[in-house]
Amino acid sequence: MWGCDYGPMSGGWWGGFFPGSLLGLLIWGLVVFMMVYLAIRIFRPQKPGPQGPSRDRSDSEAILKARFAKGEISREDFVKMRQTLSQP
Repeated sequence: MWGCDYGPMSGGWWGGFFPGSLLGLLIWGLVVFMMVYLAIRIFRPQKPGPQGPSRDRSDSEAILKARFAKGEISREDFVKMRQTLSQP
């Protein structure tokens, strides 16, 4: 009022008339948006490696090879089982 420059139109509260306050709001909006975006990126559960049939098939082949190497199954059984796994 009398020599007091803290009114909404004088640049005290919001940085001046409409353009200054709009710029301030845009900057604060951008800051809040970036904080939310970073929080989502940091705290989002990580996706594990490949899933589904391809992973199951590779795990099954590894088990089959290990069983053959230990002598638990014969060569003929190994070949039959590997052919069965390779079918779509």
